[in-house]
Amino acid sequence: MSSLFIQQLLLSIVIAGLWIGTVTLLSERLGSRLGGMISNLPSTILVSLLFIGITQSPEFAAEATVTVPLGMTLSTLFLFAFIVLIPKGLPWALAGSLATWLGLAILSSFFQGVGRVGWTTLYFAAAIGSWLLTERVLKIPSAPKTGKRYKWWQVLIRAAFAGSVVGSAVLVGRSGSAFWTGIFATFPAVMLSSMVILTLAAGPAFARALGKIMLLASTNIVIYGFFAGYLFPLMGMAWGTLVSFIIATTWVWLLKPLFDRSK
Repeated sequence: MSSLFIQQLLLSIVIAGLWIGTVTLLSERLGSRLGGMISNLPSTILVSLLFIGITQSPEFAAEATVTVPLGMTLSTLFLFAFIVLIPKGLPWALAGSLATWLGLAILSSFFQGVGRVGWTTLYFAAAIGSWLLTERVLKIPSAPKTGKRYKWWQVLIRAAFAGSVVGSAVLVGRSGSAFWTGIFATFPAVMLSSMVILTLAAGPAFARALGKIMLLASTNIVIYGFFAGYLFPLMGMAWGTLVSFIIATTWVWLLKPLFDRSK
């Protein structure tokens, strides 16, 4: 295991821990609509692709973005399964959603010839379809801010848990295959840790409300991957990452009027 990879692993753990610990607190203070928009901004994928580009090449990192829409399809269906199952209890929701993700990931490995357009079409169908189901069929209402306050050690526990989840995903995803690198770059580590933390801290109803917004807000990650795939070879990793992140953030903000009109 190279020293550069260890740096990537440690940086992923620290950034993810700080990011997820912060956004889950913000979600409780801002409510499920704004919280869901902020929670799913590019974080794990940003760090993963940045280090792939540094350790291998911008071209390899760009190649890995081809399967980002597929990875996000799996993550979206993971989140939808969690939302459906959480009324039965956290263990059922975790087991069912992770089994859904793993089963679909294995199935998708038989279709590696599908290109960016095919995966992107599949992703948007899954994201829009699952969001409509939570909005119109499950009728999950938005949740207001909770107003809870936490001690510093409780925030630290959140960050440590989130960082460990992301770190595990980075370790498992260490592979020479661009296909599996792209899949694990979008492993639902942020979704998983956010849902677990908020279910325990704010209750299943709040977690479901936040998850509903995240289903559609996650489109910004596919937007990020799309532009990163073209910009990394043209602009380099630093500028390609920055410009792609700005575009992704702008995209999710444009969705705000739609979220404001939701239940």
